[in-house]
Order: sequence, then C-alpha cells, then structure tokens
Amino acid sequence: MKTFAMMVLGCKVNDYEATYLRNKLLNDYKEVTFKEVADIYIIFTCCVTNIAEAKTRKMLHRARNLNPNAYIVAVGCLAQIKGKNEEFKDIDLVIGSNHKDEIYDLINKHFIGNKLEELNKPKFEKLFFDHYPGKSRAFLKIQDGCNQFCSYCIIPYARGSERSGNYVDLINQANLLSKTNKELVLTGIHTGRYFDGKNHLYDLLLGLNEIKELKTIRLSSIEINEISNSIIDLMKNNNKLAHHLHIPVQSASNKILKLMNRPYTIEEYINRINYIRKEIPDISISTDLIVGFPLEDDEAFEETLNNLFKIKFSFIHVFPYARKKGTKADSYSGHLDSSVKKQRVSKVFELEKNIEIEFKKSFINKKLELLIEKKDDQYVYGYVKQYFYVKAKGSGNIGDLVDVIIEEVNELEVLGHVA
Repeated sequence: MKTFAMMVLGCKVNDYEATYLRNKLLNDYKEVTFKEVADIYIIFTCCVTNIAEAKTRKMLHRARNLNPNAYIVAVGCLAQIKGKNEEFKDIDLVIGSNHKDEIYDLINKHFIGNKLEELNKPKFEKLFFDHYPGKSRAFLKIQDGCNQFCSYCIIPYARGSERSGNYVDLINQANLLSKTNKELVLTGIHTGRYFDGKNHLYDLLLGLNEIKELKTIRLSSIEINEISNSIIDLMKNNNKLAHHLHIPVQSASNKILKLMNRPYTIEEYINRINYIRKEIPDISISTDLIVGFPLEDDEAFEETLNNLFKIKFSFIHVFPYARKKGTKADSYSGHLDSSVKKQRVSKVFELEKNIEIEFKKSFINKKLELLIEKKDDQYVYGYVKQYFYVKAKGSGNIGDLVDVIIEEVNELEVLGHVA
C-alpha cells in the first residue's frame, strides 16, 4: 500500500481541511509520520507570519530530502501567494485558496510525474466528513475568505473573497460530527460574516442548537462589529453556546487602528465589550494584539496598555508586527526595531498575567462545564466553556461533558474536582 505523510501548519481552518483530506486518503493509503519515508507528502501551508513561512519551506525541503521521488503537495495560503515562485518549482501539486475538495482526485490522477497544477476559481468547497479523529472537540468550517483588507494582513490575497457553506450541508455535517464529538467549534477566516445567500450566523446557530447530541457550540475568532444583539441574547439564554468570545482588537490605539484599516475606534470596541459583559457576566473575552506596528510611537503604545488594563481580557495572543510583502503596511514609513517590538510584547505579557489569573480566580467555588480531553487514574483534564484549562479530581470518559467545581488557581494551573 502506498503511504502518505501530512504536516498541518497554521490555523483551525487548515486543520479542518486537512482532516477532510486525511479521511479520504485513509481509504486507499497508509499514513506515516512526517519523519518517515513516504510516497506522498502533503503540507498545509501558512503565511500569516514569517516564522510560519519558514516552517513551510523547511517542511517542503524535508519532504524532498526524505524521498527525492515522492509526490509533494503544497496546499493553502503560502501556496496561493507564492506558488509560482522559485521555491515551489519542485512541488508536484500546488493548491491555493480553492479546489481543496479536488486534491484527493488530483493525487490519484497525477501520482506519477512532476507536474505543477494550479487552480484558482473561487468557491466554497464542500469538505464533508462524518467524524473528527483524535479530538474531543470538532471544528466545522462554515466560511472562507476575507474582504476586509487590513493593512498588515496577507490573508485576503491568500484565501480570496468571502464565501460561506450551505446551511443545510453544515447542519447535516454537524449532526454526524455530534455523534462522536460533543463540542463543535465554528471556524472560518471571517466567521462572523457567514451568509449563504439566505442564512446568517445567527440562523446557523439556531439550527445547530436543535441538534440534541451536540452539547457545546463554540465560536472561534469573530470581529467586534459582527456580534449582533441576537447572538448575545442566544448565548445568554442558551446553555449550549459557550460563554467565550475571541474578539481581535489588534491595537488599542485609535491612531494605529486607523493605519491598520480596522473598522472601529477603541471607544466603540470598549463600549461593545461592556455591553456583552453586562448581558453575560461570566463570559470569557480573549483577543489578538499586534505590537510594534509602523508608526506606533511610545504614546500610542501607552494608550494601548492603558486600554488593555481597562478592558481586562481573559487572555491575549500578542504578536510583534512582521512585514509582509504585498500588504499596504509594508510600504509604510516608521518601521520599528525588533528589540522595541520584543520589549513591547514583554510589557503586554506582564500586564495581562495578573489579569488572567484574577479572571480565573473569579470562578473559585463555582460550577463549570468541562469537556474531558484526557484522563489518568485520579484526574480528568480539559477546557471549561469559558475556555481555560482545568485539572479536576474525579473520573469520566474522554469526550464527556462534566460539571467541575473550581478550587484553586495559581500561575501554573487551575485545580478542581468533578461535581
């Protein structure tokens, strides 16, 4: 039997698309690790950061070294952006932002030879599968592409314009996934912009809520101006929708938000956060933040720090700004030294560390729902619906949703017991 090895870099969308392809390939091929000799190597590429690009190149190089005669497939964002460049000349199959539903057939058809294939017609691929192996929670890709064109971001060029999955198809797939995965994470490049021509995100949430076997519905990243009052009401009044929202702020300075081409002011952002917390007091709100953006002077960074202290996110994914060729920000003046960016990342971490611990401590002696991801003889482990990791004394099965009482919070872990 022919063998394949797969490497998945980047986001949850890549993970979802790779899972679809893996399930198809396992019908006819045997999977091996990416450290072994294989007949086919598949790399789901990423171009969000320079580090991700470097990892992609490293994996492509590793594949060719492991087996010079292997059939190598590059999929996703970096393949879309740089698939015609010199570094991809030795790749047998290049699939960018579209036609991932055809990879399996293309591999079978073009297994022999060194032919470069590129397909670019935009569409939302129906990547349908009925189980998510090896995971307690399942991702469901509902949307692809982005029309926002933030000045720092390459993704609209890599993923193409916005498109969404068909409502009926997504409900059908969610029904099947819920038989083995009790938590479903809705994911996309611009999840909040889901619209299939008739149904919006709220409509999809209502439909998913009717699936009895599904215990938790979680939204992945969503923009502040896409969280409608109806979604908040549904989250407030329905226990299935997890009390966690990841809402990218990117900067907390109006000067920098304008340069980034973000569609809100920091005052609008804060007002909306305050409304959400008023309606759902126990909600966890996390964010993405870029520091060291071009022209971010000391005053703008201090404004960001002050506003972060006001907002008090449950956790922050903070990134130093990295230049990306092809984006508007790459042509800006006022790029900062890497040492300044590193210092600012450290300051954000220091500010947020105590806020994150205090947020978790607010749940001491309270009962939360935990999805068991692993267990041992004494404890079960997993994320609660507010999306922080808990070690709870007690028993249960992997994939079960159990009630836990939070007992202790420190810098290393959150401890509790199964109720």
